[in-house]
Amino acid sequence: MACHATEAENALHSEHMKWDGKWQQVNTYCTSPAPAEYACLSCHASTGKVTNQTVNDVDCLVCHNDTYQRSLQPLDIPVTVTDWQGNTKTYMTPRKNAEGNYTMQPRFDLMPPGTTMVQLAQNVHLPTRETCLRCHAKAGGGDGVKRGDISTANINPALTSDVHMSPQGGNFTCQTCHVTTDHQIPGKGIDLRVSEGGAVKSCADCHSPKPHDSNSLNTHTDRVACQSCHIPTFAKDVATEMSRDWTHPVWNPSGCSGQGAWVGEEIKASNVVPQYTFWNGTSFVYDLAQPISPQPDGSYAMAAANGDINSTGSKLYPIKLHQAVQPRHAASGRMVQYDVLWNFMTGKYEEAAARGVAYMNLSGSYSWVRTTAEQLISHGVEPADNALECANCHEEGTQMDLQALGYTLKGPESTVCTQCHNTKPMKPFIDLHNKHVTDKRYDCVWCHTFTRPERGLKLP
Repeated sequence: MACHATEAENALHSEHMKWDGKWQQVNTYCTSPAPAEYACLSCHASTGKVTNQTVNDVDCLVCHNDTYQRSLQPLDIPVTVTDWQGNTKTYMTPRKNAEGNYTMQPRFDLMPPGTTMVQLAQNVHLPTRETCLRCHAKAGGGDGVKRGDISTANINPALTSDVHMSPQGGNFTCQTCHVTTDHQIPGKGIDLRVSEGGAVKSCADCHSPKPHDSNSLNTHTDRVACQSCHIPTFAKDVATEMSRDWTHPVWNPSGCSGQGAWVGEEIKASNVVPQYTFWNGTSFVYDLAQPISPQPDGSYAMAAANGDINSTGSKLYPIKLHQAVQPRHAASGRMVQYDVLWNFMTGKYEEAAARGVAYMNLSGSYSWVRTTAEQLISHGVEPADNALECANCHEEGTQMDLQALGYTLKGPESTVCTQCHNTKPMKPFIDLHNKHVTDKRYDCVWCHTFTRPERGLKLP
């Protein structure tokens, strides 16, 4: 800090240091960070403190030396519990220091023999893919679990896994697109509340806004994000979690720093075909202070994209839809700050929920509800030859549900077509569409229930 005072001050106020806003948020993975206390500290770029941080609490080596390993120490506070199967177990938990904070300490036993702090400091470097992925790849409790399009495979991905990050392709670092200024790292997904440092680079910053040789394909770029066609599947190298149910505890020997943990039942999948949604760049992210009402299907949205087929600025994006079973407080209508750490140690999900209610200074009953979160898929672009073709969506119908997205006719084909024609044999979809849109320049509203918000009824 004596030599890098400005950088330390910038890092102190960064999202990676403070995680502002996260404490009033509940996700569909490990739920709320607050009751778990120390369990969510491992990815802070701090020395362990969460409040009253100063520049001396910035742990620069987390991002500037891939050899460096650390953990909360010392683990010398025993907690003895009886789990849901009647087994007694003692967990060793970290001790707080004199200031009431936890402390990160170097783990020389996890680093090459003979490593010293001086050596680590003398070999700092700019963040690599491996640097970023030490936290981002393992969010949610394991490799590839949370994001679906990010795993440790991205450290050295094959060309078909990610054409941008692959050494055989662009060999991008994360900062190539997440251009960093003063330790502010941009990048915001549908389910992420805080954004800093401006906007992440878009495809159009490197590619033409109309990059295709085909005019028909180029007409899609106003309303369809590049990712929708160029990321046909996600979780290509490592399976990702699609749902989690805390009411079905499953033993995970690697949980709680290798001491073992009861986790919610996970359903994982590989080579997942995305779901799709229109997104205008803003999102709904549930705030714990507010009551929440069910969606039409009875589930509760923790994160959802804003925008639809008719809204200006919305484009069609691929998403991972994650689902969970979580507690909701009856009287207040608020989601519960679930005590996930108690669940890990005991598997007693009802007790973990009740402890969460008490943590919120509430009382009374709660119920278990199904929750959802929409998560943007942006990594994993494949070579151009692997992009979706027209028939994947328009004729075979296996890639996306166009009707659910709003691409519906105004009425039966017989009615829609006869508003302009006598009865005619139907041509294949693409020929029919090109005749009306490419040749005659008709807008969507001639046949469909939606319009193009950027244009009038007749295309230019």
